[in-house]
Amino acid sequence: MPEIEIGNVTVSEADDQAVFEVTLTDASDQRVTVQYSTANGTALSGSDYEAQSGRAIFEPGQTSTLIRINLLEDTADESNENFSLELSQPANADLANTVGVATIQDNDSSMPPVPPSPSPTDPPSTPPQSGALNYGEALQKSFLFYEAQRSGPLPSDNRIAWRGDSTLQDGQDVSRDLNGGYFDAGDHVKFGFPMAAAMTMLGWGVNQYRDAYQQSGQLDEALAAVKWGTDYILKAHVADANGTQAFWGQVGNGGIDHAYWGAPETLPTARPSYKIDRQNPGSDLAGESAAALAAAATIFRPTNQAYADRLVTNAEQLFEFADTYRGNYSDSIPDAANFYNSFSGFNDELVWAATWLYKATGRQTYLDKAESYYQGITSGSHDWDNKSAGAAVLLAQITGKDRYKSDIEAFLDRWSDDSGAGISYTDGGLAWHQQWGSTRHSANASFLASVYGDTVNDKGGRYSQFAKDQIDYLLGDNPNNFSYQVGFGDNFARNPHHRAASGTTDVNDPAPNQHIIYGALVGGPTSPSDDAYADVRSDFIANEVALDYNAGFTGVLASLYEDFGGNPLSDSQLDNLAGIDV
Repeated sequence: MPEIEIGNVTVSEADDQAVFEVTLTDASDQRVTVQYSTANGTALSGSDYEAQSGRAIFEPGQTSTLIRINLLEDTADESNENFSLELSQPANADLANTVGVATIQDNDSSMPPVPPSPSPTDPPSTPPQSGALNYGEALQKSFLFYEAQRSGPLPSDNRIAWRGDSTLQDGQDVSRDLNGGYFDAGDHVKFGFPMAAAMTMLGWGVNQYRDAYQQSGQLDEALAAVKWGTDYILKAHVADANGTQAFWGQVGNGGIDHAYWGAPETLPTARPSYKIDRQNPGSDLAGESAAALAAAATIFRPTNQAYADRLVTNAEQLFEFADTYRGNYSDSIPDAANFYNSFSGFNDELVWAATWLYKATGRQTYLDKAESYYQGITSGSHDWDNKSAGAAVLLAQITGKDRYKSDIEAFLDRWSDDSGAGISYTDGGLAWHQQWGSTRHSANASFLASVYGDTVNDKGGRYSQFAKDQIDYLLGDNPNNFSYQVGFGDNFARNPHHRAASGTTDVNDPAPNQHIIYGALVGGPTSPSDDAYADVRSDFIANEVALDYNAGFTGVLASLYEDFGGNPLSDSQLDNLAGIDV
C-alpha cells in the first residue's frame, strides 16, 4: 500500500494559517483517508492556534492534500512556539510518519522575523464523489429555514419575502432590549434553552466541517445563522461590575402564544419576559448558553477576533453562574416546564459547557471540570435536553481516553444496529427513537456518528454509513419517496405546523400552506413505521418544525457534502423559488 507522509511547516505569527501538506508516496486506485488532530507544544490552542481535528481524504489518483490550521495572533514579545498535527487511523494506506510540527515565529520583537517558508502549492482539486442526493442544496436550504425563524427587525439581506419585522417590543416589560433571536418552532415564543442548544450544535458543525461550508459557499450563511442567535444570547445576559448575573431565558408566554394562530408580524398578544438569577437559578439554561457562546467563539476566531473574545468572556461568566448557583431553569421559569422541561437536570450542561470552554480557550481547568463532572451517557439520544452523548464525543476527541470511547461507541452501536437488538427501525430503514420529532433524533445521532467516525473511530465505516443512510432516508430515499425536508425534491412535506408559513388564521383551514418554509425538517413518523406520517398541519407531533430539529441535521449535511458533494442552487435559482428574494 502507499504510505502517508506529513511535513513540517514554519510560519509567522502574523500569518492566518499554518498549512500542512500531507502526501501519498504513490497514487492509489482506492479512496485513502487518515484522521488528524492538533496537539499543544509550546504553542497553546485557544491562544496561539485554533484546535482542530478531522479527516483528510485522497480521492483515487490524488497524491497530495492540505490541512489548514488557523493561527491566533497576539502582541506579546515571546520566543518562537510550536504545535503538532498528528495523523492516525489510515484507511487503504500506511503511515510513513505520524507527526508534523508547525513552528510559529514571533512577530512582536524589535528584530525582524525570519521569513516564513513558503506554503505548499495547492494540489489540483479533485471533485468529490457524486452522491445520489444533492447534499449541497439540502445544506443551503437549511439556512433558509433559520432565516424564516428570525424575530425582531430583519436585515436588508433578508431572503424570506413573506417575513417582515416582528415582536419589536420584546423586553420592554422589563426595560431591556430583547429584540432579535429566533422563534422556537411554529409558534412565536423565544424559548432560550432550545435556542441555545441549537446554536451550540450549529456552531459545532461549522467547527468540525468548516472546509465543507466554505467549499459549498455556505460559510457566510452558517456564521450569520449562529450570530443571529449568539447576538441575542449576549443581549439576554446581564453581568454587572459586582459579579451579579441574570439571564433572560424566555420571551412570550407559551399558553397565550399557542392559543393564537397567525403571523408574528401581526401578533396581538402580550409577551412577558422571564429570567433566572441567583435566587432563581437555572444551571442548565446558563450552561447551555455558555456552551453556545464558546462553540461560536471557535468559529468566529479566524475572522472576527474581537467578537470571539466577547463570546468567551460572556461564556465564562455564564458557566461560573451555572456552576455556582445550581438548579433547574424550568423550576425558576415555570411556563417553560410546560414545553421544555429540564428532565435530565443540569449536570450534562455543566460537562458540555466546560468542554466547549476548553475548546475555545485551551484552559486545562475547564477540561478538568468537564471530566470530574462527567457521569456517562444518561440518555438514549442527544437533544435539546440531554447533551451527555455529545459531550462524550468531544471528550473522546480531546483526551483519547477509553472511558469516553466505550461510552459513545455503545451509544452509536445501539443506533446503528438494525437487527432488532438496538433501537427500533422502520422497514425502510429509519432509526426511530420516539414519537415526537423522530427525524430530529435520527439526525442528531447521525451527526454524532459522523463526527466520531471522522475523527476517532469509524468501526470500518459503520458509523459514517449509518449517518448517510439516515440522512438519505430523510431526504427521500425511503419506501414512500418522500422528503421530510420541506422544499427538497419533488415530493416533500407541504403543510408543516407553522403559523407564519400557513398564511391562515385557522390551523384547521383545509387549504394548503400559503408559503413554503424551505429547508425545515418536519417531525416525521410517529411510530416505527414508514407509513406513520401524514402531511396534515394540525398534527403538530408529526409536522412541527423547530430550531433544534435542523441543528444536527445541518451539520451532518455538511459532512456528507464533504464526502459526496452536491451543487447548491445559484442565486438566480434561489430567486426563482416561491417566496425567496435574493
